[in-house]
Amino acid sequence: MSIDFPALPASITSERITVAADVQLRVLRAGSGAPLLLVPGWNFSGEVFVHQLVELAAHYEVIALDPRGHGESSKPLTGNNFPQRGRDLAAVIEALDLRSIALAGWSFGVLDVLSYLGQFGDDRVARLILIDEPPRVPFDPANAAEWGEAALSHDGLPAFVQFLSTDRAGFLAYIAADALGVDPAAADSDPAVAKLIADGARTPEHIAIITGAEGLSTDLSAPALAFHETGKPVLFFAKEAWAEAAERWVTTQLPRAEFATIPVHAGFLTEPAAFNARLTAFLG
Repeated sequence: MSIDFPALPASITSERITVAADVQLRVLRAGSGAPLLLVPGWNFSGEVFVHQLVELAAHYEVIALDPRGHGESSKPLTGNNFPQRGRDLAAVIEALDLRSIALAGWSFGVLDVLSYLGQFGDDRVARLILIDEPPRVPFDPANAAEWGEAALSHDGLPAFVQFLSTDRAGFLAYIAADALGVDPAAADSDPAVAKLIADGARTPEHIAIITGAEGLSTDLSAPALAFHETGKPVLFFAKEAWAEAAERWVTTQLPRAEFATIPVHAGFLTEPAAFNARLTAFLG
């Protein structure tokens, strides 16, 4: 199956918003109406949401940003952590005067949006969309009730850092192919994988290491549970490979949340029509 990962069309505008001293974030915008704010995952830029920016702009104001250190945003030596990225998100929301936001995070972008909610509350957020990342990333594999991305161990993080720092190209190829559901054996000839690798390569290695290691050890379930308790709508997408465990966790922890599956980690990019239809049904 060919994956369509097109260039950004002229209908999408780009601007830079200052969020801190000498730090600007690139923000992509399209359409008008109720705001849908999309935060991408680790290493990647807002360009991964090209299909949402194009296809949902007829009904919503669709906004996607490059977090600090990613894409075309500033790449400072400091502030590359999720508490600061939550504050960066607050600065963007304030600068654009966004209200009644449908706030969506994908992968470690989930940690950005939950960091924002934990620090600033939900006054400006009407709906929450969490895309294929547990709010509590580390988990105990011996506990069947838990669901997470990183099994707790003494050697997991050192192995992660070693792989990333000694074979950056191989690591980027691995995560790009995995996100798109492409067979690693065919990844070298897949243009969508190549584009995602190039997107991820714009994140400096030190930022990738810092935020990657922090993300794998982060638990932001408290703000997710607090938002759920407000009664505001929540939609959780999970890839099919771990959908059973994810749905069990969501049903237990966020019982009023809606749950949907996507075929792979970046299902919004590989199957945009189905993803956009499900998201639109949630947004109303």
